Amino acid sequence: MFAIRQLQIYPVLGLLNAYAQTLVAPACNSSVYCSGEMLHRIQLARIFPDSKHFVDMKQMFSPNHTLADFAQLMHDTKQNPSREQLASFVGKHFESGNELENWMPPDFNPSPPVLDTIIDPKLKMFAKNVIGIWAKLGRRVKPEVTQRPELYSFISVPNGFIVPGGRFKELYYWDSFWIIRGLLLSDMTETAKGMIENLLYLVNKHGYIPNGSRLYYLGRSQPPLLAAMVARYLSATKDLVWLKRHILTVEKELQYWLDKKKVTVELDGNKYVLLRYISDTNSKGPRPESYYEDYTNSRGLPSEERREEFYEEMKSAAESGWDFSSRWFVTPNSEPVGNLTDVHTTRILPVDLNSIFAEALQLAGEFRNLLNNRREAQKWWSLAKYWRNSIENVLWDPADGTWYDYDSLARTRRRHFHLSCATPLWARAVEPADAPKYAARLVRYLHSSGALDFPGGIPASVLHSGEQWDYPNAWPPLQSILIGGLEMSGYDEAVKLAKEQAKIWIRSNYLGYSTYNKMFEKYSAVQPGHQGGGGEYGVQEGFGWTNGVVLELLAKYGEELFDENAGASLPYVRQV
Repeated sequence: MFAIRQLQIYPVLGLLNAYAQTLVAPACNSSVYCSGEMLHRIQLARIFPDSKHFVDMKQMFSPNHTLADFAQLMHDTKQNPSREQLASFVGKHFESGNELENWMPPDFNPSPPVLDTIIDPKLKMFAKNVIGIWAKLGRRVKPEVTQRPELYSFISVPNGFIVPGGRFKELYYWDSFWIIRGLLLSDMTETAKGMIENLLYLVNKHGYIPNGSRLYYLGRSQPPLLAAMVARYLSATKDLVWLKRHILTVEKELQYWLDKKKVTVELDGNKYVLLRYISDTNSKGPRPESYYEDYTNSRGLPSEERREEFYEEMKSAAESGWDFSSRWFVTPNSEPVGNLTDVHTTRILPVDLNSIFAEALQLAGEFRNLLNNRREAQKWWSLAKYWRNSIENVLWDPADGTWYDYDSLARTRRRHFHLSCATPLWARAVEPADAPKYAARLVRYLHSSGALDFPGGIPASVLHSGEQWDYPNAWPPLQSILIGGLEMSGYDEAVKLAKEQAKIWIRSNYLGYSTYNKMFEKYSAVQPGHQGGGGEYGVQEGFGWTNGVVLELLAKYGEELFDENAGASLPYVRQV
């Protein structure tokens, strides 16, 4: 479908050598929050039901003081402290972090103009209530975190921001994209800008954006949506002065992915470069925020070397945002459902990661073009074209009519349904003229997959593994990607399907809010409005990206949605 079937990547990368000196901070080396005997003992003692609780606590004394007192405890107990002794130690040396204080965004408007685009009065009130949640999720870092950073696992950021909600009390990378979309729709431009500038601050400090703003997230990132956030902000403000100030930082983040995550694969005699998720190999041991879970799961593995490989694979899967899913399982007998010890993320080239990255490269070119730097723009555009070519040749399956992840070790496409398959359309990772043709094939594939057969949204997969990024869970960002990709494709049947799925998703969110007065992190595809389940922690409320997605869909389809029956409380799309 491309005029140039095989572009050479390395000459293009050579053109970008001005950005090649990306300094990347090492993985977390804190002996309190990331590794070491104290962390190991306390987390395995299971003093708190959620492993994240301990590594979010504040130290009452300096790290050296805390570690010296722990060494004394180990000496006094002959290296075998009881759970009660460890709990007492934690109570004397740690306290609730309280790094953040409630913050009312100064541009919060409870009745922004977007409400005027929603015709149905019940849906308008629903949207108004969702917008009101922004005021409840606003946080900013307390001054003492900046003054005594060594006492906290929190990585300070300069501006107030919107937290996802629940146990997630910090800034998260890919969550921020949908939160920012919702903020811009809510006329909260300054808050959106502040959140983007927090992420830019992290790039300048660490060389990339960590998974979240905690020390223990260093060494892994999340889907590279920074350029897309910048593009959405520019679309709303046209602020080229701001873009000029930050363009090098945006490019620095892209270079990090090129430096650290690329893999070369050979297919039909041609070589292609694509990205994978892979955590910093210097980050050893279990994930600190899920230490007990990782350590326990690793016990069935035959050697310490294999356990370390397992820890790396789990951190790499966490980098994907899909933590966890059968999508990352590679089993000895090739069965689609395994368990967490079958996670082999680093050998898989994901559709969504590469599509998002292809768009980011294209956007970098567009940013340079807006700044009248055509030569620099052409470098990024050339690399974006290369990436789209690689996606078509490696990830597109012409027989099934969809995009699949690719196993770089087995040298085969992974032919299982995952909702990430719609990302190339959403992220403009296909040539514009070809989008309708791809969409026509994808619509047929979606119907044949059975994924469209559920009343509460499309599940992340159709495999019931017990992991949270699988059936029956339907996730807000994935609905946004599917609906947006279909709607933008230019293919009539895809546009119609997008509208139908938007109706289903808004109905599910509306029903859930009407019943529970809550917005959930994820929903059941089987029971509309019910919270999802599975995974390592309970369903969280709030919820940042859920709010952003429902506002996005109400803004897009609000003129066509209405309450079909006066006595019912479910929105329907008017048929025209």
